[in-house]
Amino acid sequence: MTVAMKQRGLPFAALALILLGAAPNMLMAESAAAPGPATQAAPAAPVAPGTTTLAAEAAGPAPAAPTWSPWTFDFILRLIGLDIGVGYRGWSLLPGVQTTFWVYGGGGWEGEHYYRTPTGSFLGPSSIGSESEASFNRWEGAWRLGVEQGFLWNPRTSTNLLESFFFYRGRYDVNQGLSALASSPSPSVLPDRDGSFLNTLQLGLAYDDLLTSSHRTRDGVLVETTTEWGPPWLFNTIQGSSDFVRFNGQLSWFVKLYDAEPDRRHNLFSVYAGEFLNADYAIGLNGSQVPLYVRQTFGGRTQDTALGAQVRGVDKGAYDANLKAVSNLEIRFNLPAIPADDIATALLPAGLASLVPDVVPGLLVYLDAGAYDQVGEPGISSPPSGLVAATGGGAYVDVPGLGFVLLYLEYRLDAPNAEGDRLRLALEFGAQF
Repeated sequence: MTVAMKQRGLPFAALALILLGAAPNMLMAESAAAPGPATQAAPAAPVAPGTTTLAAEAAGPAPAAPTWSPWTFDFILRLIGLDIGVGYRGWSLLPGVQTTFWVYGGGGWEGEHYYRTPTGSFLGPSSIGSESEASFNRWEGAWRLGVEQGFLWNPRTSTNLLESFFFYRGRYDVNQGLSALASSPSPSVLPDRDGSFLNTLQLGLAYDDLLTSSHRTRDGVLVETTTEWGPPWLFNTIQGSSDFVRFNGQLSWFVKLYDAEPDRRHNLFSVYAGEFLNADYAIGLNGSQVPLYVRQTFGGRTQDTALGAQVRGVDKGAYDANLKAVSNLEIRFNLPAIPADDIATALLPAGLASLVPDVVPGLLVYLDAGAYDQVGEPGISSPPSGLVAATGGGAYVDVPGLGFVLLYLEYRLDAPNAEGDRLRLALEFGAQF
């Protein structure tokens, strides 16, 4: 059995603001780069009093003018590194809905993997002796600028129901040790082998009807679709090279199955189920290769490692391909909440303690499945396509402002990993979806 530590985007804006003594109204502002499940206490959208538009009519009565700060923050913690997003919502381009202008910056150090042979074939089961034979390190800096514009308002969640977004995204990667791997290909096959300066333009549309209750159950649907373009003229030949377009579609749904005492302030026992579906297709243009970073990730506003990690129990970074899809299915069991009142009262100024939600521990079971196909990508050998699957369970703690901390027991179903193992114990920060 292998023991591993993994990390996803870990938003902890609420905790940071609490420690800084931020005003209560700032705690009410959302702090997610991508639309996530809203809470029942979310604020209303900015709107000019007395103004009626098509968007406002479709949503019903216009929301009241804001009484909270127009600034919102998104902190994404890495194991070694940090990304910070600052959003401004004080100026709405359309009445009755929300406009957010975003600026992001950050970076860090990450351990990465390359599970291929020198000819480009995926490493088969038990083909290497240890994970170190496929490991390299990456120093990364990342930034993005953009705007999210709502078109319809959702009174149930007090967020935009339908919105579009546009981002310029940039990143600078320095890969250490990838060229020294026995399986490392030439730069002509992997243009970002030694690193890259990658710039893209991203346009997307989202439908958000996810709601998180005070008992930390979720229900509703979130749909997002994006197109991302990395042309050579956008400074993409300075370090490495890129010329590609990427299409991504995501669907998340949740449904509450049971709540032992729904009217009780603190959760006693509740159950909810959910699924995350993601499909991603990147096409190299004018005979260019799709960069490794793009092959190893799913697109969207929040980008995450592809099948090697999105299917829990599969080698991180494995099965990098230009066409990939995944399904994560979970049932989560929220156990009795740990009231935050006493701790918050001791640590926070008067008036802030009541805003801090409870800590909720729980258990979950999951089934993950994914598919990949190296459609039309030159320099790639067999197998060009395949399926991966895994199942398992875990224990988690849902911490206010920090998100999920989880301990998984993962079992790969389709085949052993490259090191020959199927069963893994993994510590992870951030929920799968």
